[in-house]
Amino acid sequence: MLASLARIGKRKGGCRVKSSRFLYSLLALCTVIAITALPGCGDSGRSRTSDNTAGSGEGNRSQPVVLRYTSFQLDSASIYFDTIAEFERANPDIRIEVDYIENANYTTGLKMRLLGGEKMVVFDVWSPSLFEEIRRLEHNVYLDLNGSDFLNDFLPSSLEPVTIGGRVYGVPGLMHTCGLLFNRSMFERLGLEVPKTWEEFLEVCEALKSYGIVPIAFNSEWWVPQFLFGSMMSNNGADAAWTNKLEQGEVKADDPILIDAMMKTKLIVDRGYVPADWQRHKHEQSREMMVRGEAAMLVTGTWDLPVITGGSPDQDFDFMMVPGEERTVPNLNIGSYKVISSGTAHPEEAKRFLAYMNGRERQQELAGKLLAVPAVHNAHIDDPVVNKISAFVTRQDAAIYWPHTVSTESLQVAILEQVNAYLTGKNLSSSISSIQQQLDRHRIPQ
Repeated sequence: MLASLARIGKRKGGCRVKSSRFLYSLLALCTVIAITALPGCGDSGRSRTSDNTAGSGEGNRSQPVVLRYTSFQLDSASIYFDTIAEFERANPDIRIEVDYIENANYTTGLKMRLLGGEKMVVFDVWSPSLFEEIRRLEHNVYLDLNGSDFLNDFLPSSLEPVTIGGRVYGVPGLMHTCGLLFNRSMFERLGLEVPKTWEEFLEVCEALKSYGIVPIAFNSEWWVPQFLFGSMMSNNGADAAWTNKLEQGEVKADDPILIDAMMKTKLIVDRGYVPADWQRHKHEQSREMMVRGEAAMLVTGTWDLPVITGGSPDQDFDFMMVPGEERTVPNLNIGSYKVISSGTAHPEEAKRFLAYMNGRERQQELAGKLLAVPAVHNAHIDDPVVNKISAFVTRQDAAIYWPHTVSTESLQVAILEQVNAYLTGKNLSSSISSIQQQLDRHRIPQ
C-alpha cells in the first residue's frame, strides 16, 4: 500500500516529493495515527472526528455542531477563511474546524484519513480523477446530494463529473481554463499576433527567441507539462470517450493522438523555447520570469493570473489556448469539488456549509478576486478578464481538460511521469511502452 500511495502527488503548486523521503514521512504519519488512537493519547478535550456537538447527549444540543473541513486550499494566505468566518456568523449553530493538507501530500493525506478510520465530514477533491480514486477506496464514501435545492443553481456540465447513475455527490467550485498566460504588452510592443494555429505558434516562439526573450516559462514541477501536453491531447481528440477506450485497451498507448502530443511538447523543449536550465526551475521561478519580463508565456492555468498581474501591474497579461493544427479545444478545469462524507452524523448542517461556500453568491463574490468563472446559471460577472475566461469555458466544444478524464489519480500521475521522463531524455518507444504497462496494470474490466 505504501508504495502505491507514494506515487500520488498533487495537481498544482508545490514540488514533487522524492519517494524515499516521502515513505519515511508516511511511516511516521502511520505511527502517529496508531499512537493517537490509543486511549488517553492524542488531543485532549477536542473531538478527533469533529462530527459531534461540543458536548454529548441531548442536553448539550445548544452547543454548536462541529464540522471538520479538509482541504488543500487552506494555507495561511487563503481568502476562504473569511468566507468560513462569515458562514459561522450566519450559522451560529455550526462551527467549522479546518484541516489543511498541503498540495504535495493531499491525495495521500485523504487516503490516510480514510484508511486510518478518521471521519472526514466535508472535503475537497480537485479533479474527477481524484473523486473516483477516493470512491474506489470506499465505494459509499460520498453523501448523495440529490434533492438538495442548491443543486439547481449549478450548470449541468459542472455537475457531470461528480454524478454517478443519476445521483449527484459533489458541488463544483469556480471554473478555470488551462494553457498559456502571455504578456500582451510585450506581444504588442514586438508586433506579434496571438497565434491561432500550431505553425503560427512556433513562428511566434521563434521570433521571441530571436529577440533574446524566453518564449515559454517552463519548469520541472511534475504537474506543469500537463497544461501544455494535455491541451494538445484535447486538440487531437482525446475526449472522455477516447480516454475510456485507452483505459479499456481498445486504444493502445501508441495511438497517434498520444504520440503526436508527446512529440509536440518535446519539440518545444528541443528547440530551446523554454529556459535552458528549466529542469532546475520550480513554478515560482517561472512566474517570476513572467513578472520580470524575461519570458513571454507561462504554462499554467488562469488561476495564476491574479499572481502575475499583481506582481507587474504596469503590464497587460492575458490567456491563450495552446493552438492545434486542425482545431483548438478550450479546456474546462473546475478548481475543486466539495463533497460530504456519507458517514457524517450531521448531513443537513454539512449541506448548509456546501450551499454557502460554493453557492451562487459566494462564487460571484470570489470570481473577481480569483479571476475565475462561477459554475452557476446566469452568473453576474463585471470583470472583463472573467468574462473572457467565461467565453472559453462555456463554449459548446469546451471539454474537461486532459488528463482529468483519466479515471483515477493514480493512473493519471503514472502517465504524466512517463511523459515527463520523455521530456528529460527517455526515448519515445520506451516511454510509450511504460505508459502501456501502467494502463494494463490499472485496468478494471467493465
